[in-house]
Amino acid sequence: MALLKQFSKVLSFLKKNRNHPFIQYQLKRSGLSVDDIKDYEDFKKIKIIGRKDLADLSKDIDSYLKLFEVCPHKIFESPGGIFNFLFDKYCQYRFYKALEISSFGACDVVINTFAYHLTPAGEMFEEAAEKIGATVIPVGPVSSEKCADLVVRTKATAFIGTKTFLKKVLENLGDRNSLLKAYLIAEKITEEERKELAEKYNIEIYQGYGTAEVGLIATECEYKDGMHIDDELFVEFLSVDHTENVKEGELGEVIVTLLNEKFPLIRYGTGDLSKYILSECKCERESIRILGIFGRTDSSVKVKGVFIHKWQFDEFCSANSIAGRLEVNSDEEKFDYLILRVNSNVKDIHKKFKDVFKVSLKDVIIDEKIKENEIIDNREYLKKR
Repeated sequence: MALLKQFSKVLSFLKKNRNHPFIQYQLKRSGLSVDDIKDYEDFKKIKIIGRKDLADLSKDIDSYLKLFEVCPHKIFESPGGIFNFLFDKYCQYRFYKALEISSFGACDVVINTFAYHLTPAGEMFEEAAEKIGATVIPVGPVSSEKCADLVVRTKATAFIGTKTFLKKVLENLGDRNSLLKAYLIAEKITEEERKELAEKYNIEIYQGYGTAEVGLIATECEYKDGMHIDDELFVEFLSVDHTENVKEGELGEVIVTLLNEKFPLIRYGTGDLSKYILSECKCERESIRILGIFGRTDSSVKVKGVFIHKWQFDEFCSANSIAGRLEVNSDEEKFDYLILRVNSNVKDIHKKFKDVFKVSLKDVIIDEKIKENEIIDNREYLKKR
């Protein structure tokens, strides 16, 4: 399998860091030792660890941190009470590589619109822009009008954030726009949308893929023909039941091994479905590329850059003594919105939902026929590249 050409560095990494407590933990839960891992077939015996596994582990924060040999620089809390830890500045998240590939540089004034409060995205891109010497405006979650005003007054040249917010900011800017480039993550942009924004606002748009745990996974080059997988990762693409590797062009779950000595995450199951391609890119980088994210292995969803996991939604419904159906929709402009259908009325449910998940509901509908919790994603544009 072509993906195995980089596997030798995984073996070397495991042997070099064989005594790391977190590697020991991941092997022990699989009934293995480092000496048992001689090839990729052995490596596949290591149990995949997912976001819920890490969330459950970190509930006992003292025990969790004993699995690492250094104290974290920062502790973040993602929606739903999930802790994320920054152990290795610059080297853990690595998004500076993505900005460099996307033509961001020391002369840019960068509007960073990701939140700086508790969640890690703001920090990820703050340190990335800092690493390449750019000037950062730590905007965080403000109104699109306020953000547009800051762009005008600072003559900002670059934007970091989600597709939805970029669209709103550009609409507010109109012919006042000074933004030349944008780096988008956490929300899919189609080629049609990218072309429309480029033609209307003369802005170069790049997109990448990453997670709160791993940081950068893949990013586009100047040719935008798929996203190049970062060379500090070993990535597998597996069938949903994790029994076999999928072929080029087939949908498979992205399984990531982060080769970082301070945060060695082995076989992390992202839950994201993607396709990989092996053809040579015009940029002549040799890394494998992915074609985007085309859905989830479960009924979890990402809305406006925020994950809502099924198990979190179940906990929310249980806490409020309801059965609920969460519907994710998009309008003609591909702006996402949420409808919650519940089998009984709950006081202040709009506020309770936003307090837990950090996104707002467009509407709540009482439907006494609902018996089980569901999350339904109706967004057709996610199926497009």
